[in-house]
Amino acid sequence: MKTTTFALLIYRAAQAPTPANERRALAGHRALQAAASARGDLHAVAQLDDVGTAKTVTVRRGAHTVTDGPYIESKEWLVGFYLIDCRNEDEAIERAGMICPIEDHAIEVRPVRWRWRE
Repeated sequence: MKTTTFALLIYRAAQAPTPANERRALAGHRALQAAASARGDLHAVAQLDDVGTAKTVTVRRGAHTVTDGPYIESKEWLVGFYLIDCRNEDEAIERAGMICPIEDHAIEVRPVRWRWRE
């Protein structure tokens, strides 16, 4: 069966979730990781370090500029991601729902194009 790799980009509100919400979110992550690993669908999963450690590289007047923190102003921050094979977009959305059980999370679902395979 042909599959497509999807990136599940995990965003969370800037404030820390309550301990109960954190436990609910982690349960969803564990369930998705176990199911995807059993099927051989999971390419990668990572939790990103705190936004305070981020650097942004841009080009200004022909030279690279490095600034502290994320580039955009936002109430939500990218905190992690999955690279996972799914049969279709509907399955990717279903799997994203497993790791988005609380209101301060949002999961962006996006197909991945593997450049070296084209």
